[in-house]
Amino acid sequence: MKKIKFEKNGKIFNLKAIVCENKDLIKFMNRDYFFNLCKTGCPNYNKNWSCPPNSPRFDEFSADYANSLLVEVTSEVRDGEEFMEAYIENRKTLEDLLSKMQIDFECLKTSCGTCNLCQRCAFLDNKNCYHPEKMRYSMESMGMDLQRMSEEVFEHKLTWNSKDKQSTTCTSIGSILFNGTFLEDDFCDLARNYRF
Repeated sequence: MKKIKFEKNGKIFNLKAIVCENKDLIKFMNRDYFFNLCKTGCPNYNKNWSCPPNSPRFDEFSADYANSLLVEVTSEVRDGEEFMEAYIENRKTLEDLLSKMQIDFECLKTSCGTCNLCQRCAFLDNKNCYHPEKMRYSMESMGMDLQRMSEEVFEHKLTWNSKDKQSTTCTSIGSILFNGTFLEDDFCDLARNYRF
């Protein structure tokens, strides 16, 4: 596993990256459980093309790719900052990085959270996705247990907001799927050269 720390807009971000074989990641998939969580607790359920029940299983989505570069970005929630603000900044940082890597390496990225390309998803109007070439699924929408993955792969325990306590750490997880050789060092070299 490789680690990078960088500053953006006065905030420190910590990135961790590791290459895994997709066949080894299947153990983190529990699609029925997470689809049910989405169904009972997420306002995006069955309201867009990227979320359950419209999202594929991770094993189906990754079938044409042997490997994944898993990337986790963490940052602290600053004093006076709302958690959602921190999450949006964290997610954008990771999405920007993965989007650039997807182009440079001709690989396929996963997103962080629900798709936000359009103000109103075509799904709500019974239309096909307006941007199928850009729309991506998150690993959690494909049934992946990111809590367990974070603990076992990145040695990082995710923290959650509750009514009584706001988490002070924001974490986003995404990936790129690829074939061939791609090393964590390649990721580090690229990440250091990208301009966020």
